[in-house]
Amino acid sequence: MQEQELIQIEAAIEAVNAVKVEDKIKVALVADLKPIAGRLQFYADAVNVPVTNQVEADAAEQICKQIAADVKAVKEQEVLSKITTGLHELHRKFTGLRDLFLTPMESNRKTIKNKIGAWQQQEQEKAEALQRKLQAEAEAKARAEQEKLLKKAESMKTPEKQEQYREQAQAVIVPTITIAAAKTGMKFSTRWKVKEINHDAFFAALATDKSLRGYVDIKTTAMERVKAGNLNIEIAGVTFEKVRV
Repeated sequence: MQEQELIQIEAAIEAVNAVKVEDKIKVALVADLKPIAGRLQFYADAVNVPVTNQVEADAAEQICKQIAADVKAVKEQEVLSKITTGLHELHRKFTGLRDLFLTPMESNRKTIKNKIGAWQQQEQEKAEALQRKLQAEAEAKARAEQEKLLKKAESMKTPEKQEQYREQAQAVIVPTITIAAAKTGMKFSTRWKVKEINHDAFFAALATDKSLRGYVDIKTTAMERVKAGNLNIEIAGVTFEKVRV
C-alpha cells in the first residue's frame, strides 16, 4: 500500500476518535437542549391555535419569536456544532479514502472495457462485411445454378423433361450465411443518447403536442427571482401572486 493511502487511513481513524462524546459533554448537551425539548409539544399544539383577533395574533407572534430563539440556540449550540462538524469531517475523510481506491480503479476498468468494446465492434463490423460478401456470393451461385437448369429445360424436347428441370431450378435453395464475430465474455449494455435538439422545432411542437410537456422543466423559482427583481416583468402564460413568507 502506498504512503498516501496509509496517511488517509490514519486520518480517517483519527476522525472517528474525534467525534467520541465524553459523558460530561453529554450532560452539558442535555442541559442546554432539555428545556427546548420540553417546549416542542407546546409548539406543536400552537399550530392548531386560531388567529382571529389582535390578542390571538399578538400571542402567536410571541410564540414565533420564542421558536425562533430556540431554533437559533440549537443551531449555535457549541457542543452540537462541534459534533456535527466532526461528523461532516468524518464523512469527508472516509469518502475521500474510499475514492482514493475507487476512482482510479473505476477509471482504469472503464478505459480497458472501452478498448474491449472498440475491438469487439471492429470484429462485428468485419464479420458483418464478410457475411454480406459470402451471402452475395451464395445468392449469385444459386442464381447461376437456376439459370443453368432453366436453359437446360429449354433445350429438352419433351414437356416432361422440361418440367423436370424447371422443378429442379425452383428447388435450388440459397443458403443463409452466418458469420460469428470474435468477442469476449465482457457484458455491454446499450442506451439511446440525445445527439442534438432543434429547439425551434421542439418548442413549435410543444404548443400542440401535450405528450412533449413531460420533457420540459419549467423553472418557476427562477421566474420568481426575476419577478422580485423587476416588478413590471410579465411572462407569457404565467400568473404571479404575492404571498407572505
